[in-house]
Amino acid sequence: MNYADWYTDLVDIHRVRPRREGNLTKQERVLVAQGQPCRVYRSGAHPPQMQSTAAAGESEDKLACDNGVDIQGGDELLIRRGARLGQVRQTVRAFAGDPVYFYEPFGAVLPGLAHQEVGLLQREYLKGALGDGAG
Repeated sequence: MNYADWYTDLVDIHRVRPRREGNLTKQERVLVAQGQPCRVYRSGAHPPQMQSTAAAGESEDKLACDNGVDIQGGDELLIRRGARLGQVRQTVRAFAGDPVYFYEPFGAVLPGLAHQEVGLLQREYLKGALGDGAG
């Protein structure tokens, strides 16, 4: 068994980096890696929270991927669910927590289990119905 066989999703990783412009330092989001195999799994989901101005959704998902993938806390992740299977139905936008690395134990009975897990922060304002005819 190999964790890489379970990676059904692909992730693009964006990171904020400083850029000098004259005497000013500006922050810009740059693409660090694209199309990295991964898998999102859910550890807890919450129903939408209704507020006076909009509804907000929040979940507690985690992302698993190879230890060689460069993810840092605070990175913006765009995850295409099912992309490795040709079944992209959902793109998830999330921010990465600090990765936790799991290494291959020496003489492992099941090789190929080394991976990293990253907690995901997802907080999005939900889209309402478009063109519902309401005044």
